[in-house]
Amino acid sequence: MAETMGTAVRPRRGGLSLATAGVALITVAMIVAALVILDKEHFGWLVGPAFLPVMTSGVIAGSIVLLAGALMLPQRRSWRAIVLIVWALIALTSPLFGIVFLIPWGVLVLSLPVVIVALVGLYRSQ
Repeated sequence: MAETMGTAVRPRRGGLSLATAGVALITVAMIVAALVILDKEHFGWLVGPAFLPVMTSGVIAGSIVLLAGALMLPQRRSWRAIVLIVWALIALTSPLFGIVFLIPWGVLVLSLPVVIVALVGLYRSQ
């Protein structure tokens, strides 16, 4: 009895850490694509034959990781988890738009502050 009273119960944050890693993967891919598009003189060397497949793969992998992490959250029915799930689904379906993938990525960029607020709220609640 004394042993259990002395140990602190740590919250399980596996799903939250996974969701944060997914958001980071998606965000890094979008930042690199934006840098190449906006400043070709300095970042044009990044563009090669594998640039678009690598960027798309990064966003798909990040969205799968984010979706898995959001579904593992205990607060899966809260608005914060729903925001993460919707954001992951938009990122996951963005390659289906072909060359017009920048439209869903624009939605992702515009909604990124809401995702960050949702992640911070989830970290504070655990």
